[in-house]
Amino acid sequence: MKVYHGKSTRHPIRDYSKRRYGNPLFRQNARGRGKTGMNLAAAKRIAIAVIAVAAFGTLCWYLMWSGTFRIKNVEVVGAAADTESAIRGIVEGRFGMKRALVLPQSSVFMFDVEAARTDIAGEFYFDRLEVRKRLPDTLVIEVGEKQMVATFLAGGRFLALDRSGFVIRELTERESMMMKDLPEGMGAVTAGELGAETVNVSEIAGATVDPDAIKHNDNPNPLIIEKGGGTADYVPGYGAVAQDALALILQAYALLPDVTGSGVKWFSLDPAADSVDVSLKAGWGVYLTTLLPFDVQRERLALVLNEKIGERRAELQYVDLRYDERIFYRFKEAE
Repeated sequence: MKVYHGKSTRHPIRDYSKRRYGNPLFRQNARGRGKTGMNLAAAKRIAIAVIAVAAFGTLCWYLMWSGTFRIKNVEVVGAAADTESAIRGIVEGRFGMKRALVLPQSSVFMFDVEAARTDIAGEFYFDRLEVRKRLPDTLVIEVGEKQMVATFLAGGRFLALDRSGFVIRELTERESMMMKDLPEGMGAVTAGELGAETVNVSEIAGATVDPDAIKHNDNPNPLIIEKGGGTADYVPGYGAVAQDALALILQAYALLPDVTGSGVKWFSLDPAADSVDVSLKAGWGVYLTTLLPFDVQRERLALVLNEKIGERRAELQYVDLRYDERIFYRFKEAE
């Protein structure tokens, strides 16, 4: 639209269809309304972000730090009492640790299952080990515990062995205190016994040794002593004793008392050799070998004891059955 203001040339024609000739008040109002709309939209976005952050923080607190999902129960399935107690100690020791520096592992969501499994496997050798979570507040550890058949003494540690000669775990304090017929120079005493004068039973006037007690093994499983103080790190799962040597030891522990009339104190084993040294409660020893069947060695031992040693068993130092053709024996005071 064009508007003419008279004929004066000083007043040019104004074309209000052009933008710059629009109503200045209209343009100002439009700009004001645009800014107000933008401010409202920004405020809404900020409010939504604040609410989202607050909700997320509340959810994190509820999941990680509230008592609802804090681990309160540790169930151990398939383990003996001593093993169960040790596993609980390992798992509960992780509750005070953090993940990502701040997240507590006492929360069932943040507990590191794989790390706990590694910790347990570092102390025990199981047929099966499973660690899992059960909401809202429980850990379940299922194990398939191996059967202990022998005790291996190495580096001052008592280690439980399975039938294949692998280290299962270290004996508990209670199991170690129950060990009898320990090697010379090694003893054990409970803390409750300290404070009283120690007396050797054999020094007590009139003390006698029960002859029937000598005929039986005192330890529930054979005690095997490492010869030479090896440097191997006997961790769970390590093959400490060869399977053929362990099979010979188990047979000897079960049957030698009937042949010799004496229980077995311990076995000494050199991993680099094929021989097993047996120390008997009667005060003498037997040398066995893994190269001959135990039944053959047992029969030969019975023959030499009956036909050559006879009533002189108390004077005997050892019988050596390691050689195929000959049997050697020695008395403490050789003639």
